[in-house]
Amino acid sequence: MNAIVGLCHFCEAHGPRPLFCTFTTDHDKHTTESSKSGVQCSGCTSLGPETVYVSREEDGTIYCSRETVPNPDVTSFLRQAAIRSITCEVNWSKEGGVVYFNDTHGHVLSLTFQLKDTWARGLKRWFSIVVLMKDKMLLLNLTPLLSEHMQKISKELQELAEVVFDAEQKVCSQRALRLKTGRNDFVQSRSLMHLTGDDNVFKRLHSHFTWMLKAGAHTYSETLYTSQDLLKKLQPQSIKNSIFEPGACSVSDDKECVSIRSLEKLLSPAIFRILMYCTLTGIYIVIKTSNMEAATIIKGLSRLLPINIKDNPRLRQSKSEDHIPPIVCFLEETENSNFSIKWVGTIPVKCPTLMNRIESSMNNDKFSDGVLHQHIKSLQLEWLGIAKAVKYAVDASGSKSDAVTKLKQVFGIAQHDEQLLNYWMSVFCS
Repeated sequence: MNAIVGLCHFCEAHGPRPLFCTFTTDHDKHTTESSKSGVQCSGCTSLGPETVYVSREEDGTIYCSRETVPNPDVTSFLRQAAIRSITCEVNWSKEGGVVYFNDTHGHVLSLTFQLKDTWARGLKRWFSIVVLMKDKMLLLNLTPLLSEHMQKISKELQELAEVVFDAEQKVCSQRALRLKTGRNDFVQSRSLMHLTGDDNVFKRLHSHFTWMLKAGAHTYSETLYTSQDLLKKLQPQSIKNSIFEPGACSVSDDKECVSIRSLEKLLSPAIFRILMYCTLTGIYIVIKTSNMEAATIIKGLSRLLPINIKDNPRLRQSKSEDHIPPIVCFLEETENSNFSIKWVGTIPVKCPTLMNRIESSMNNDKFSDGVLHQHIKSLQLEWLGIAKAVKYAVDASGSKSDAVTKLKQVFGIAQHDEQLLNYWMSVFCS
């Protein structure tokens, strides 16, 4: 687990300060270089600048305990954690640690406790155990496990300190002496080894802190999923007809079907614009030709749809026995390879957003045909994703629910997009 576990204390001469810390590293130089500390105080000293405790794992991970962290930025953050954990971030219920966040430097879990000390002001010294981590969610998930072990460590230190305190009180009761004389002659803070009477107390802490780092790594492991992997894991059916389906982002070669711009030039811009609107919104189109193949136009218009549907009933060639109702958009080839169109409908003043963006990209001279078709494909997939999201919301809460309304507002779906959206939801999101 990539974190730092530290022990902090309140020194009556220097205030809250970090005393001892354990971290993981893969650099051997961190096990040999000296710690840098500007305070020469018995209470603020733990191992000394030249002493480092090291534990090595078979996978090459090194657990290193020393007075300070080699990184000056982390050292500064550890000092801030010491100040906050002892002065303000205190859990008075004594039921566990306190978590507080700092998006700039990192996030902290702290547990504050007191140790009895006959030399201290109030006969008690403040200490805290802090866990510094960059991953907020991992820290929150590990808080119950780490808090429980931090409480065990604090209780173990309190029991050791209480034995020393009781023995010193039997020799001379500091409480009675201070009440009798009225004097408060406080001396320099004692080291934790003198306070607990255990010369190996920092070896104990190294063992405890190393266990916490190992337990955190074994309890939760981070797995980086791509969007495709996560969708396959959580909702496999959502991959269908999405950008993650094989070949979803591929576009037809111009050799297979006519390009969009060539089709516009062939039909005329006015006729092509009507056909584009009808194709995007699901209005039936029937094509009748005499000299050229209708399949060429059908394939060209199919470029405007996110998924190529074989034998699309809304886009087909006219048959001799067909009766074409007025509601259908009827494209007919006339003399001299010209085209005419019959449709009772009209293009609205405000066209769908996707249609406007396609038209804008077609007018961009910097786009070659290949780039244009790939750009149109990306726009189609974007709106296909919007249609799927809205359909899931509609299926879950109804088409007129507040959730669907707010979702449409988030996606920027306006009234003029509704017809396209409804068509895509019914045909391409089933």
